[in-house]
Amino acid sequence: QQLQDKGLQPEEWGGQTIYCEVSAVTKKGVDKLLEMILLQAEVLELKANPTREATGFIIEAQLETGRGPTATVLVRRGTLHVGDSIVCGPHMGRLKSLIDDQGKNVKEAGPSMPVKVLGLSGVPQPGTELNVMGSEREARELAEQRTLETRASKGKVEAAGPRVTLE
Repeated sequence: QQLQDKGLQPEEWGGQTIYCEVSAVTKKGVDKLLEMILLQAEVLELKANPTREATGFIIEAQLETGRGPTATVLVRRGTLHVGDSIVCGPHMGRLKSLIDDQGKNVKEAGPSMPVKVLGLSGVPQPGTELNVMGSEREARELAEQRTLETRASKGKVEAAGPRVTLE
């Protein structure tokens, strides 16, 4: 009933929302959930274009010793290739390596594939959008523009008034 108050009505009650009983602990209903997801994707004709330039989102990012800044990316559209020039937030880079979820190096990552990317200039924030640019020059210019915008917005916050302290 609480979900129905939010506008989610189950199919059994004449709605369009699919409900499945699932338990991660006992693994009950996981197969049915996956089956329902595939069925819904087929009915809605969800497809991604693998030939366009890739976009995706940073899931997590860290600074690893020996590898430098790395980020786990979920590719949303297009295909990400080793050697692509990318921009994510104020950071840019040329992809040196793509590592899949099993730790193997791959040459490309298609839609809905999570990969760890190496070759960024810094550690991006999780949730930042990743975009492939046509050239490294374009990526650098966009990253510099975003850095300047970030600095300008921080400057406006500081210029808004003096900081109030406990004293």
